[in-house]
Amino acid sequence: MSPAHRPPRPSRRSAARRSGATLTARRELVELCRKLHARDLIGAGEGNVSLRLGPDRFLVTPSGKNKAELRPEDLLVVDGAGAVVEGKGRASTELRMHLAAYAARPEVMACVHAHPITAVALTVAGVPPPDDLVPEAAVTLGPIALARFAVPGTDEVPASLAPYFAGHETFLLERHGALALGRTLAEAFDRMETLERVARIALAARLLGSCTPLPAEAVDRVLRAAGRPARGR
Repeated sequence: MSPAHRPPRPSRRSAARRSGATLTARRELVELCRKLHARDLIGAGEGNVSLRLGPDRFLVTPSGKNKAELRPEDLLVVDGAGAVVEGKGRASTELRMHLAAYAARPEVMACVHAHPITAVALTVAGVPPPDDLVPEAAVTLGPIALARFAVPGTDEVPASLAPYFAGHETFLLERHGALALGRTLAEAFDRMETLERVARIALAARLLGSCTPLPAEAVDRVLRAAGRPARGR
């Protein structure tokens, strides 16, 4: 190939910028994992988090490690097929769930999977998802999808979620955990934390004798006040 037709090489400056951005992403993801542990949303080796870095590149947590003790260098970069392209070790056993969410929702930039105790307990008890109990549920969570039980770490998990990806940001996995999507890591984390808080409200309300969702008209007023489209049910 003649010099005139050679593709331009990335400059050292642009490579340094990419490296710096990736290091920042690694630090943010590790800090989020520590917050999940501190809020009792995960324990031991539970949970997994991912971030879209760019076309066909995703930053993910490794399998089997305590998320409260992760270091930025422990994280892995995988491609859209799940192959590790940077880092050592195995990616999360629920990587297929994350990749399915990214494939279905190109605008999603982050996925958080955790095991919020009260929210999961509701699925064990057969209680419906705590939709629209309080304004925070309607605005932050939106409709909560409940996916049928699937064996963790298998293709059953993304298959159980597939029917719901198009219209939901927050998902309960029966007897397993929860998944929250976001345009940022912070947004996905906020949805996970809010899900558990709303589940606690649902539990407390049931213990007090009544757990009634907001009427549809009230939900629409809440959404309009927050600058969101009304559902118009």
